[in-house]
Amino acid sequence: MTQPHIDALERVVLGAVAITQRAITNAGADLTFVQWRVLMLLGERDEGATVGDIASRMGSNASPASRVVSRLRGRGLVETTKDTVDGRVSHIRLSASGRALRGRVLEHRSRELARVLGTASLATDEVRVIERLARSFEAVS
Repeated sequence: MTQPHIDALERVVLGAVAITQRAITNAGADLTFVQWRVLMLLGERDEGATVGDIASRMGSNASPASRVVSRLRGRGLVETTKDTVDGRVSHIRLSASGRALRGRVLEHRSRELARVLGTASLATDEVRVIERLARSFEAVS
């Protein structure tokens, strides 16, 4: 991988983060980026996740992940239940408010991403490259 490739990818990442932060703000979400990431992870599956799952996906330890979950629970954005077999394990799911907020942010972000892509006028083969790149990123997200 050459430096120009990495530089270009850095610009894409920076732009994507900026778009996400604006979407969070425009949706009136008042979330930190880490809190947003947890809402995204929890929204991937109806059954939610455990604190350990969240920590692992974020490259964190259980303690900081648990604090983020506690803050989100305090705001009514997530619900937690204890595992019936192992009471030390908590299962976390988005609440109705959390799902609605996540949806509003994603809606704002999708509109902005569509606007940016519209200005790029990508050819079909270029879209395929972006799709391959997206699949590569799935492994680390």
